[in-house]
Order: sequence, then C-alpha cells, then structure tokens
Amino acid sequence: MDLYLPPPHLVVAGQRALKTIALADGSLDDSERAFLEATQHMFRTPVDVDTLEPISPEELAATIVSPALRRQLVRGMTVMVAMDGEVRPEETAMLARLAAALDVEAEEIRTFQDFSHGRMTHVRFDVARRFWAKEKAIEMAKKNGIRWLISSLAALAGVRTDATIAGRYRRLGDCPEGSLGRGYFDFIRSNGFSFPGEKGSPPEVIAFHDLTHVLSGYGTDPVGELQVLSFHAGCRREEDDPFGFILFGLAQFQLGLRLSPIAAQFTGQLDPDLALKALVRGKACTVDPTKGWDPWPEMDTPLQELRARLGIPPLSEFDAW
Repeated sequence: MDLYLPPPHLVVAGQRALKTIALADGSLDDSERAFLEATQHMFRTPVDVDTLEPISPEELAATIVSPALRRQLVRGMTVMVAMDGEVRPEETAMLARLAAALDVEAEEIRTFQDFSHGRMTHVRFDVARRFWAKEKAIEMAKKNGIRWLISSLAALAGVRTDATIAGRYRRLGDCPEGSLGRGYFDFIRSNGFSFPGEKGSPPEVIAFHDLTHVLSGYGTDPVGELQVLSFHAGCRREEDDPFGFILFGLAQFQLGLRLSPIAAQFTGQLDPDLALKALVRGKACTVDPTKGWDPWPEMDTPLQELRARLGIPPLSEFDAW
C-alpha cells in the first residue's frame, strides 16, 4: 500500500530522538527496543538499534524542520515514554525538552508529566475529556434530539428498552450474509453483547466502535481493542485529535489506568508492530467511523466491497512487515 516515507536521514533522526527518550531513565528495555524496530518496519529503514546515538534538542530541531513531521515525532516520543509500562520523570523531562526545541506544544506532554508525578486525578480527567464517545454523543444528540438522549440513558441504566432503537439493530440479522449489517449483527450476538436500546446496553454511540471492529476485522480481546484504537487514530483527521485514541489505549493497556472492563483482562505488553499496522490501515481509510459517517445506507453492502471502496487495505498486505 502507499505510505508517505520521509527521507531516511529524517527517519533516523527521529529514531535517535525515540532512543534518547528511552535512555533518559538509564536503560533501553525490550519493549522500547521493539517499538524502535517497529518504526523501522513501518518506514523501511533497517538500522541496528544499538548503533543509534542519542540526539541533542538542537541537532533534532536543525534536522527536522517540517511542522507536520515535528508533531508526528512528538507523538511517537510520547508513546516511547509509556512503552516500558512506567512513566518516569526523567523521560517526561526529556520529552518536554525535545518538544520545546521542535516548537511543538501537545496536551499529552502535560498528561504524562502528571502521570510521572502521581497526579492520577488529573490524568483520569484528561483521558476521559478526550474520549471520542463524548463527541459522538453530542453529534447524535444534536441530530436526534433530547428524547433520544434520555432514552439512551434509560437503556444504559437498565430502566427500560427502547423498542425503536433496539428493533432497528435487531433487524440487521436480515441483512445478506457477508454484509456490513449482518457482520455487525453476528458480532454482537457472538460476543454476547446487547444491541443499542436494550436494557443495560451501552450508549448507541458505541455501535460505531463495534462497526469499526467489523470493518477492520480486529477482535474484541485486549490485543484487538488496541488495534481498533490504533485504527481509529489513523482514521482521524489532524484537527480532530487522533492522539486521543492512542492516549486512551496507552493509559488503559500499557500503564494500568483501567477505564473499561476489557482492560482488566490485559496482563501483557502492547505489541508496537500490530499497533502501527492498524494505524496505517486506518490512515488509508477514507472515512472516520466515529465522526460524520452514516453506516445505515451501507448495511446491505458486502464487507469486502465496502472495505475496498473505503480504501481499507487487506491484512495480508502487511505480512511482509
């Protein structure tokens, strides 16, 4: 698939910055090494990680001058801070120094500084504030009115079923085999989930996340959830805070800030290769499933046809990574 590849000397400078962050606490552990190697797979710049020298803020700023590449690198450095499962003051201090040299201000730097100093109330608030479902709920409430919002909250609380909403989703079982709608219906049933509108069901906005599972083909185990969050981040446009998805995933799965039941099942480490592959797949997608996309006209569309039309590459294209 097509992917913008910066010149190799810029990629190497960026990887040196990532290693500088990793070494700020005195060591490069296996998870940090794996992240460096995953970026090399993505940008096709195989370099012996051990030969990468740290880079000064001044050299980094002189080498990487594109504002877009600078911001992308700061996000990558932020991920590196969390890769070993801890956020240390030495790493966040180095992150702040390098970001300042690149003239990049990013909310997540402050969030990770709070994390490194144990200010967990601030961290939880910031992660929750940037959670995508809040935006989608506002979008849908504006479209459907206050009665829709009240009905959705009543279903969530287990007070009653909204027969109209629930019936609409249940009827997706009548869609053709292999279609988006039937895929969603089977996804909900096979995982033992509730349809929107049923008693105790999550807000209807979560259907867009579940539809992304169907579109992308990623599972609902912790690894699959991390891939879907990365896919979501790739789909997001720059002005719509794509890093919010990555922050949510890192906080839950890598740093132990359990914000959903699925995160409690995760006892391993994030696989950077899988996450970056999902990010690239999402970046190729021509719609953002969590913002402005109406899936209902597509419910009878065969999934394979829909994926091709939306530009979502098949997973097999990444076998060579």
